This record gives sequence, structure tokens and C-alpha cells, in this order.
Amino acid sequence: MPLRRNRWQYEQQTDFDRGRIIGLREAGWSNRRIGRHLGRSDMVVARCWQQWITEGRVYRRGGSGRPRNTNDREDRAIRRVGTSAPTTSLASIQRHLPPSRHPVPSRETIRDD
Repeated sequence: MPLRRNRWQYEQQTDFDRGRIIGLREAGWSNRRIGRHLGRSDMVVARCWQQWITEGRVYRRGGSGRPRNTNDREDRAIRRVGTSAPTTSLASIQRHLPPSRHPVPSRETIRDD
């Protein structure tokens, strides 16, 4: 028995997979057949289909986490400066940002994933 459990079943579905579920369900496939075909449980398929029927959408709602200080464009600028010169100071990175506002970038913003 492995020491660590596989957590693949807890991964979030992509929008593409949700669309596949809706398409296969509309084609007449059963929840169990779709779940086996996509490697998901039949309850995941049933919930996705139910959301499509009741709300007319299958995408996830936005999170209720902490609001972002920077937008995507500023994140790209911060990563570009941080990766081109890894020893650059935080104050130097802030000077390269647009003058409208000077958000404080964190290590997670600079880290290239």
C-alpha cells in the first residue's frame, strides 16, 4: 500500500472536460458511461449536468479569496524584470512598473510557474 494516496480524483475539471460531459450527455450517454470514459465519478458528471440544466452554465464561479493587487499585465512585467535579473531588488522592480500605481509584488508574483 502506498504511503501517499493518489489525489487525482480531487483535481478540478477543466472547462473542456465540462463541455465534453455536456456534449456526451446530450448525445444520450449515461452518467456512469461518461464517468468511466473520462475517468471521473458518475456523481461529478451528474453535478455538472445538473448545473447545466438549472443554471445554464458549467464554468466555475470566481473564488472568494483575497483580491489581487496586480493585474495580468503588471504580473508579466514583474516576472520579466525578476527573471532577467534575479538579483534585482524589490525597489528596482517597483520602479519598472507602470506609474499609475505601485503595487508591492510578492515572491509568488515573481516566481515563474
